[in-house]
Amino acid sequence: MVSDFLIKLIIFLLPTQLGLHFWPSFSRVAGIKVDYLSPTLYFVDILLLMLIFLNIKNLIIIINKNIKYLTLFLLFIILNTVFSISPLNTIFWWTRTLLYLLTFITFRQIKLSWKNIKKPLFFGTVLIVSIEIIQLFFQSSIGGPLYFLGERSFSSITTGVGRLNLFGLEIIRPSSTLSHPNSLAGYLLIVFYLFSINKSNKWFKVIPFLGILFSFSKSAIVALAFVLFNLKSEVIIIISLFLSFIQPFLQNGFSSWQPLSDRLFYFEYFKKIIMHKIFLGVGLGGFIPSLGKHLPGSFLTPSKLQPLHNLPLLLFIELGLVGNILALIVIVKNKLYRFLSNHRLLGLIALVLFTGAFDHYTWTLPQNKLIVILALSIML
Repeated sequence: MVSDFLIKLIIFLLPTQLGLHFWPSFSRVAGIKVDYLSPTLYFVDILLLMLIFLNIKNLIIIINKNIKYLTLFLLFIILNTVFSISPLNTIFWWTRTLLYLLTFITFRQIKLSWKNIKKPLFFGTVLIVSIEIIQLFFQSSIGGPLYFLGERSFSSITTGVGRLNLFGLEIIRPSSTLSHPNSLAGYLLIVFYLFSINKSNKWFKVIPFLGILFSFSKSAIVALAFVLFNLKSEVIIIISLFLSFIQPFLQNGFSSWQPLSDRLFYFEYFKKIIMHKIFLGVGLGGFIPSLGKHLPGSFLTPSKLQPLHNLPLLLFIELGLVGNILALIVIVKNKLYRFLSNHRLLGLIALVLFTGAFDHYTWTLPQNKLIVILALSIML
């Protein structure tokens, strides 16, 4: 009974980011506070720990059955941390990753079902889309009690906020309770996909659909069109991987188109970093500290100190050749590729890879990680 209530509360609060941020020295680059590097204890984290504790017996059984893979995993974590560009930062990132891995295993053990999560997921979506629409209308954050859901304060004069020029009119893009409009769109995209494949009431799909449109996120809107027109997942995956791996070679050809040039900017430094850290990577969460060591002084600004906007290559540079090969060995040895015959799962992978060809939020932001973990839990 307690577990069931906890699960519903977690699902409802999944897109919120109320948390306690800490700012140790490793969370700064050249003296600049970087949100991505700040160890944060979210309220949802506490709820996840409670759920894991309530199901600890089953969790221990699973761990004992897979002790050799766990040992290999822990050995790589140690290597990835020791040789990290910022070991303390990497420890924090691995701690959160382990928390989410235990969450996934717990969800699987309690046999999380669509029937149990559908309503809290819908009501949570209604909440964040309602906030998004109000923010869009007033062109500012709402404030007040929404602070406790993690809403970030912004207005028309806030620097670094997402903006859009629409027919000469500058519009501030709303982010609701998430960190960025693109992160919001990515979250809602997975929600829309879940409601679509589970044949839900049309209103369950209309709400996230509108939320994606009002976010003005280009990649999420294109991905939404892929879902609506039933484009084959295999085609989306091929397109996504092509777009991801071609980007390091496009720096000189698109310098005049700002949305793309801003993302391609990082590849000059990506190449320099990977040359020195190709085997064990820069460490989980280590791209920004590595970037800070290569950027010229004039570029050491909060707007430039961001993760690489390319999910596959960001994973590669943080885990290195060794980490990626080990992951491939585990997949092949356990025949995990058989899950690709699951068309629903393949569709989820396609959406993550397509949005990941242009952004990093599925790997770097907790809310986007958790919605993917939730989706995986009910699909596998």
